[in-house]
Amino acid sequence: MTRWIIGPVAALAVGCAQGAPLDGDTSGTLGTTMTTTMPTSTDPTTGSGTVTETGETTTTTTSDGETLTSETGETTTSTTGEPTVLDEYYPFDEVHSPITADVAASLAAIKAKSAKTDGVFAKVGGSSTASTNFMHCLADVMQIMELPAELQPTVDYFNATAAGMGATSFSRVSLAAMAGWGGAEVLAGMPSPLVNEMTEILPRFALVLLGTAELEVPPPDGLFTFADNLVTVVDTLIAGGTVPILSTMPSRTMPAGIEVYVPRYNAFVRALAQGRKIPLIDLNLVLSGLPSLGLAPDGIDLSVALGGDMVTPAPCAFGFAGSTSGYNRRNLATLEALARVKPVVVDGAAPPDASAPRLMGAGTLAEPIVIPSLPFADMRSTADSPSDEIDTYAGACMTMGEDGPEYVYELNIVEATSIRALVFDQGNVDVDVHLMTQTDAATCVKRADRELEGPLQPGTYYLTVDTLGAATPGEFAFVVLAEG
Repeated sequence: MTRWIIGPVAALAVGCAQGAPLDGDTSGTLGTTMTTTMPTSTDPTTGSGTVTETGETTTTTTSDGETLTSETGETTTSTTGEPTVLDEYYPFDEVHSPITADVAASLAAIKAKSAKTDGVFAKVGGSSTASTNFMHCLADVMQIMELPAELQPTVDYFNATAAGMGATSFSRVSLAAMAGWGGAEVLAGMPSPLVNEMTEILPRFALVLLGTAELEVPPPDGLFTFADNLVTVVDTLIAGGTVPILSTMPSRTMPAGIEVYVPRYNAFVRALAQGRKIPLIDLNLVLSGLPSLGLAPDGIDLSVALGGDMVTPAPCAFGFAGSTSGYNRRNLATLEALARVKPVVVDGAAPPDASAPRLMGAGTLAEPIVIPSLPFADMRSTADSPSDEIDTYAGACMTMGEDGPEYVYELNIVEATSIRALVFDQGNVDVDVHLMTQTDAATCVKRADRELEGPLQPGTYYLTVDTLGAATPGEFAFVVLAEG
């Protein structure tokens, strides 16, 4: 089979849960027997219908003892001889998402929607965004220490425009940020705090970090509610001509065990930013190497550097003193993001990035979208899919009524991996995920409406995100994580 690979081959699992109902229950698992890891041989050429043959067979044993076989010796040829190139893919190992010509065009389209004040940004979020340790110190030259010289023009620019009475964007107390708030609170009321803030200061940009509060809602409901609300926040900003700059959330260690949910939230944040082609700050990545993950002793708030008296917070100390503190690093990364996006949106400057990784594949059975590595995040619409080949799944799934269009993904696993896969949809859109061992609906081994998890053995698998019955085809986000 021809497989167009970009980046490391890794595991993905989504799909058709053996015995799993359509209510998101994930009691089914994807196998419990380990086999010897057999690396898949691939040819990453992007030219003329190259064929890869590995001749390997691997097995997976399901929770009821059935042995599943994954053939990696199949051969398939691209229908065109050239792989289909899709949108930019935001790398998981970069703090700032790429701003290419395509992303810049998306940002220009947002700007064109409405006149806003270019030198103003809003803050949208919960406790760490509402804290005076976040950005406020950048309004006071006496508090700024060892700021990288290339960021000074950005500080000067946003300090030159008022954002309400007696404040600039840095020092403003936002109507859309409050301790303990999640997306529901930001959107509550008529008008909402978000709309009130947009109306009062007419910001060209908005710094958005949500999710920390929703972590305390029992899973998986908290995650899916968070996702719905974040989409509404982002789309409200975009419709009003404000460019959202999304941020992943920091880790969190209190209450104990809550940190395992953070990557699931952050994968959706990435999928949304990528799907809307808006900037993303991977704050979680920024803080990941810091002492206590950049957290304060309470395991919830961010840490902050202290001034010379060892009492007064110094969140704008950007030299050695602030290099290991959460707020200091968040302030620096946020300022870097503004410095990247402002010239493109306000000044019409060339985008800072010439290119970015791209997903490959049409999303059909003949040419699946190749998952480059885990974690994985994607966002697209089944209404745009070129594939409507599968209406009925057999095998362990035995389902009918998947009558709408689907996207097909290919996953390659080189070692046994425990995964979690989630699919998000909204409104009248209803998509399900299915896992197959071949590009044949009769080989479906697991199905779920929202979420599934379990171990997968080495081999090649195929996943579909398929529209259910008479549901309206439409937008979905699809994320896959390696867990355990």
